[in-house]
Amino acid sequence: MKKKLLLLLPFLLLAGCTTKEKPDIVVTSFVSYDAVKNIVGDKLFVKNIVPWGSELHDFEPTPRDITDINAAKLFVYTSPLLETWAKSLVTNENSFDMSTCAQIEHEEGETSNNEHHHDHDSLHFWTDPHLYKGIMDMLLPVINDISPANSDYFTANHQNYTGRLEASGTELRNFLTPLSDPTIFFAGHNALGHFASRFGLTIKTINEGYTPDVDFVSQEIVNFINEIKAAGVHHLFIEELVEPRVGNLIKNELAKENYEITLLELHGYHNITPAQAKEGVTYADLFAQNVANLKQAFSD
Repeated sequence: MKKKLLLLLPFLLLAGCTTKEKPDIVVTSFVSYDAVKNIVGDKLFVKNIVPWGSELHDFEPTPRDITDINAAKLFVYTSPLLETWAKSLVTNENSFDMSTCAQIEHEEGETSNNEHHHDHDSLHFWTDPHLYKGIMDMLLPVINDISPANSDYFTANHQNYTGRLEASGTELRNFLTPLSDPTIFFAGHNALGHFASRFGLTIKTINEGYTPDVDFVSQEIVNFINEIKAAGVHHLFIEELVEPRVGNLIKNELAKENYEITLLELHGYHNITPAQAKEGVTYADLFAQNVANLKQAFSD
């Protein structure tokens, strides 16, 4: 009898592990993971189906992902424009569309002061920390409903985290407001129109149709370099998770003329690296980093 129990033990442990692996909440991006995780803490198991460090826009879920989504207590996704597969594959009635909440928050909130978003950028609502906070405000009662016993814990986490977002937003607004037409140059895929609008910032790019693998004609690079020199700026912003090929090209070309520039990252929150995920890097951390880099660019 003792021998049989010993033989059964590994199978019982395995079954227990399998049960624990069933996620309570499934999300589809870094921003949805961050919003949920910084409310639920360690009280619920949150699964992000998009691998850390991968490209967000081209992601397709696996059959296992769809099974987890439909069995979860809550499914949080970014936008039907981004997760185009959700409409046909997801049957979970408790689904939370972040883009709908962002639109409601935008319509009820303050009017943007820089309305020049192109169609693609309209997707990147999460780069506006005010809208992101509004999404978390709407997400809190939904999460409370699936685990009422932890509502006080969730509410405290929400207040602490959104307080960090508000503090960084106030810091950046107070810094930029006295400046006359604060403008930065960005050698990358500019998905930060909502961020720029929120804080009255102008972001100049090589062209509005930039993609990471594009080969620019030389005249576009020349024109951009001339704009940098004419503006007298010595900081060039680059995007996250992409080799700054164009940024380094511009930096090297300017160095030939003894014109030094520093490359600084302006994070668009699309995703984080596996190392950053292991360290627990949050949206609030990246926002604070963006604020620090912008302050450096306008202070040096």
